[in-house]
Amino acid sequence: MLYRLRQLADHVGGEVAGDPDTLIERLRPFETAGPGDLTLAAETRYQERIRESGASAVIVSKAVRFRNRPLLRVDNPRLAFARLLQFIHKTPFVPTGVSAHATVGRGCSIPERVSIYPHVHVGDGVTLREEVTLHPGVHVGNGCRIGAGTVLHPNVTVYDGIRIGARVILHSGAVIGADGFGYVFDGERQVKIPQRGTVVIEDDVEIGANSCVDRATFGHTTIGRGVKLDDHVQIGHNCTIGENTVMVGKVGVSGSVTVGRNCILAGQSGVVDHVRIGDGVKVLAKTAVTKDIPDGMTVSGQPAREHRTTVKIQALTRRLPQLMAEWRAWKKRQP
Repeated sequence: MLYRLRQLADHVGGEVAGDPDTLIERLRPFETAGPGDLTLAAETRYQERIRESGASAVIVSKAVRFRNRPLLRVDNPRLAFARLLQFIHKTPFVPTGVSAHATVGRGCSIPERVSIYPHVHVGDGVTLREEVTLHPGVHVGNGCRIGAGTVLHPNVTVYDGIRIGARVILHSGAVIGADGFGYVFDGERQVKIPQRGTVVIEDDVEIGANSCVDRATFGHTTIGRGVKLDDHVQIGHNCTIGENTVMVGKVGVSGSVTVGRNCILAGQSGVVDHVRIGDGVKVLAKTAVTKDIPDGMTVSGQPAREHRTTVKIQALTRRLPQLMAEWRAWKKRQP
């Protein structure tokens, strides 16, 4: 489809500088955009090169002024770009029904508008809502409930009794509801603690490839509305992850951890068990969180400290060779 620039501006609450009837077909990166494309210049290095772009129009911040190219000016260019990508490039749902090569158990509730591909296994007593898509190789265990518009990509495994909300995306290889890691050593061997709880994944969650969310020992592990987990993320049993929190690749969260809303856990960071992390916390890359963190704090280091403290410690550490040399020189001067 072709869109006029003013239509796109209305969709994201922006304003047009230049010809509002400029026709846009798609969005493309700055370096490859050409006629019919809308591109993004959120950073200064791109804003300075707007004249070089072949795009028909450019998304910029409201502070940018440029006369020779139509602009879509917005408060947050990256956010506008993301919303317009969803708007322009959204693939409509086309129901294919239940493949003859899928296996569906007894007592299931499955509406007509679904797409269940070959080699999917759906257990007994499963409830699916409208526009659910189960790609090849998906396993959905007994008694699961999956909300409207949810997509499970190839080879996702959902164990028995899991509840998944609406518009959830589970990428290939994700495992939801495997046993939590619980054992007690009796002096001779590890005795398994049975994991009798479940997992609740709320609406609008996205979980990356090969990530795992373990079921609770009792009760439930909860992934809150709007949470985004990258690839290779591990969530332990009985955790609660607050709304809109983001976890980057290789984050590991031990059992019974509570993470607040709107947090960011950067790559390869980890959290020990029974820790509480407040709302709006930023955990920087490779940080080891070993104790509770209050709302709004940014932490780093091993163990985690307030980031400014970690920076000071690192600065002193870099000076250690010099300080040691000065100390030895001083010691030699002593009688």
